[in-house]
Amino acid sequence: MTKTILEMKNITIEFPGVKALDDVSFSTETGTTHALIGANGAGKSTLMKVLSGAYNHYSGEIYLDGRRIDIRSPKDAQNYGIQIVYQEVDTALIPYLTVGENIMLNETVNDMGKKQIISWKDIHRKAGEVLESMNVKVSTKKLASELTLAEKQMVLIARSILKDCKFLILDEPTAPLSHSETNELFRIVRELKERNVGVIFISHRLPELFDICDDITVMRNGKFVIKEK
Repeated sequence: MTKTILEMKNITIEFPGVKALDDVSFSTETGTTHALIGANGAGKSTLMKVLSGAYNHYSGEIYLDGRRIDIRSPKDAQNYGIQIVYQEVDTALIPYLTVGENIMLNETVNDMGKKQIISWKDIHRKAGEVLESMNVKVSTKKLASELTLAEKQMVLIARSILKDCKFLILDEPTAPLSHSETNELFRIVRELKERNVGVIFISHRLPELFDICDDITVMRNGKFVIKEK
């Protein structure tokens, strides 16, 4: 499979009274699991929010396969195949909608075009197919409010990979999970890697990162420290 190379160069961003990122560079590629680590305040989540389009007032450059791209909104990032699943999974799901409706939310809200009618049968069929491809046994008819934290995370990952996802960012994904749930998440991450998706972990749990990640980038005080393979 052809690799896609992602590069962030000289990224700097400031908030009132704080330089959150100071000339940070980061690189990874598809088919790789990459850990982004550092203490609280290191800038790792801020860097990934720049990449995912949550912050647009940064300076610096982003490249895909050597071609400069401009990411200033979440929609921009998604158009380039970059998705993020935040630690606060409840804020990204609509509790009174079903699993299928939550997975297909972007398609029904953003991609309807001039279509006036929604086929609920197709919604649940497509959602079921992506869950099946992940080997996740959750009914598409179940309400999001009835899911466990681990199941909610799986639903958000399913939504993220529904389209052409090249890079999936997971923000502290194991923090709310039990040991068995973490193992299930890692199984899915390994499957995504086999499908040539690049997975970026924001985390501070070092032992599990050594188990799952190919590369590790360390940040401190808003600056790049080192990248290790």
